[in-house]
Amino acid sequence: MSQARDLHRALLRPAIIHTLRAAGFHSTKPSVLDTLTNIAERYLLLLASTTAQHALNTHNDPIPTITDVRLALTDCGVLIPAEGAAEEEWRELMRVPVVDMASAVEKGGQKRMIAEKRKRDEEDLKDVTEFKRWFQGSQYAEIRRIAGMVPDTSATGAMPAVGVGGGVVQAEDFLTVLKKKHGKGGDEGRLQGTVLGRDGEDKEVIVEGGPVQRIKDWRPRLEERPVNVQMQQEEAVGRVAVAASASDSGTEPGDAPMAEATAEAGE
Repeated sequence: MSQARDLHRALLRPAIIHTLRAAGFHSTKPSVLDTLTNIAERYLLLLASTTAQHALNTHNDPIPTITDVRLALTDCGVLIPAEGAAEEEWRELMRVPVVDMASAVEKGGQKRMIAEKRKRDEEDLKDVTEFKRWFQGSQYAEIRRIAGMVPDTSATGAMPAVGVGGGVVQAEDFLTVLKKKHGKGGDEGRLQGTVLGRDGEDKEVIVEGGPVQRIKDWRPRLEERPVNVQMQQEEAVGRVAVAASASDSGTEPGDAPMAEATAEAGE
């Protein structure tokens, strides 16, 4: 776990550096960079865990939907609704439903219903629109330029790089350059099975020694263990109950009842 966290933290540091540079900072102390990286790491973990919790609470599925992501963004303070939950519920109770507007007005009721529906959708998605507008603004564009994800056109006389055959060379971000650097000529075999490469192929793990040689064969045995333990517990409780009743009647477990013992003695 510590190695995975170190890797994720190392991949997050360049993003923080690019953000600081886009904001106008030309240098920073290592302690400040580590603090900002830690804050971003904790916030991303909080956002991911909140999204997963909403997915489990809403539809009992670990795979989240866009609704779960929006609820998590609202809980974490990214999306700030214009009204509170109580105000929104009170407004829904007081205003006329959209489906009733077409029949309430004789002329132009259908157009009024469509316009009102569009207005209410814009009000409900106002926080999402503001969040989307930031990604379309100048701040995010500057971060992308610093990270090398878009061509730098701010320099005087800057021209797009032209490759062999007259094609324009697309700019690459730092992560792609890093993967090519450690991949030795584009070979991503070293990165396969990691967060930087393709998913590894599933292979069967054979366990040497013992009656079971594959891990998938252990599942039926693990499911049988609780049943066997429960049966043993029930048998133990039954023996304790028999012993308790025998001690109350003055006999030992396994002894014949008094009537049967008298009859056998008379014969």
